[in-house]
Amino acid sequence: MQSIKNNEYLRFIGFTLFYLIVLVLLFLIHGFHDMNAGPFIYTEF
Repeated sequence: MQSIKNNEYLRFIGFTLFYLIVLVLLFLIHGFHDMNAGPFIYTEF
């Protein structure tokens, strides 16, 4: 376990995967997976 903490490459891969999973979960929670957000908000100006 100590060698994983000291290895910068594995640490970078771990953080990248962690934040990628967090971003994907946020997109799924907020419903952006269907990409039908409706009309653009500034079209009436």
